[in-house]
Amino acid sequence: MRKIAIINQKGGEAKTTTSRNIGEILSLKNYKTLVIDMDPQGNLTTNFDINKREVKTLFDVFNKEININEVILNKNENLDIIPNNIKMARANMQFAGHPNWARLLKKYLKDLDKNYDFIIMDCPPALDFSTYNALNAATEIVVTLQAEENSLEGISDLMDTIDEVREDNEELKICGVVVTKFKGNTNLHRGYKEVLDNYFTETMFKTVIRDNIKVAEANQSHKSVVEYDKNSNGAKDYLMLVEEIIARDI
Repeated sequence: MRKIAIINQKGGEAKTTTSRNIGEILSLKNYKTLVIDMDPQGNLTTNFDINKREVKTLFDVFNKEININEVILNKNENLDIIPNNIKMARANMQFAGHPNWARLLKKYLKDLDKNYDFIIMDCPPALDFSTYNALNAATEIVVTLQAEENSLEGISDLMDTIDEVREDNEELKICGVVVTKFKGNTNLHRGYKEVLDNYFTETMFKTVIRDNIKVAEANQSHKSVVEYDKNSNGAKDYLMLVEEIIARDI
């Protein structure tokens, strides 16, 4: 079973959109998939058209109020989600004194290993409690970023964090790095894409997610882009990305 954290500590890098579409496409390919919203903002939860104010979350599980199976919501035959909301923002303080605070999620996910082929974790734009728990629970990482200068500035910090987590989670590997919101008709994006290719070399996905209005429209409609418009460039790109992820079974 593969557990993939979708990560970048910078906001606006399409982590939630990528988590949503990877999860949806895997389920359509008959992989049993669980998507976990790790962000207290709960944007992935909202994207699945779930009222985040009315749900139980991992915060309640970590607080030993309920069982992890009680927070799982079914979305289709092969797709489940664990939602999130603002309560998780209290976790940094609530569990700060717990000796295994960064491995709480890993502990509870062991009970779900036999139920799924993939677990996809949408991380918040911060190196905080939720992100460290996702990284410790994950077997793989997918990094999303734009081909722009601001997106590159925090990469070294992110790599340092990954190396730090690997001291406890030796099986953690980088599945790949994907460029999102890519405008291939601009010299700016093509130039930064070349920089990224040289930096990440073989870990770069061949697929890029092109800047496509259909992706934004799908998000606004609380749908994956393959549901919203399967013939759009956004749908084609995410379908190709999932094929690469499946092929990189490490």
